[in-house]
Amino acid sequence: MKKILLIHTGGTIAMSEDHQTGAVTTTQDHPLLQDQAILNQFAFVEEKVIFHLPSPHITPAHMLDLGKYIQSRMDEFDGFVITHGTDTLEETAYFLDLYVQTKKPVVVTGAMRSSNEIGSDGLYNLICAVRVATTEEASEKGVLVVMNDEIHTATYVTKTAALNL
Repeated sequence: MKKILLIHTGGTIAMSEDHQTGAVTTTQDHPLLQDQAILNQFAFVEEKVIFHLPSPHITPAHMLDLGKYIQSRMDEFDGFVITHGTDTLEETAYFLDLYVQTKKPVVVTGAMRSSNEIGSDGLYNLICAVRVATTEEASEKGVLVVMNDEIHTATYVTKTAALNL
């Protein structure tokens, strides 16, 4: 089985909706950390929360820190999956595509609905991202973005709708 480093940075995929107020906010504990048993069906997954930020707060300095962290762990893993908010996901993916020098799969994913909303897409997108990161076909493709049953290269991915999956 492949060994994957799952890096969490925040965003909707890491948030929960307050059912009383309707506000979607970060929680004390990352809601997807409890799903490791599901992910371990596909790979040996080690998780690291590097940031816990809404994606509009991700700056180029954060992107650089993320890239450096991936580079520092390169020899330990067969691939990398990053969870990220969708507002700046494409910018981070593109930056990592330029910065991280590897033939190993690097996959970025996120969610349009928070973890406790009906129809949440976070866990499914995460499972798909881990599965892509474990395939030989994902090697030497640069950074990929996996969401909504689609695989995109970082060079060409674009968020086209703020509300649709």
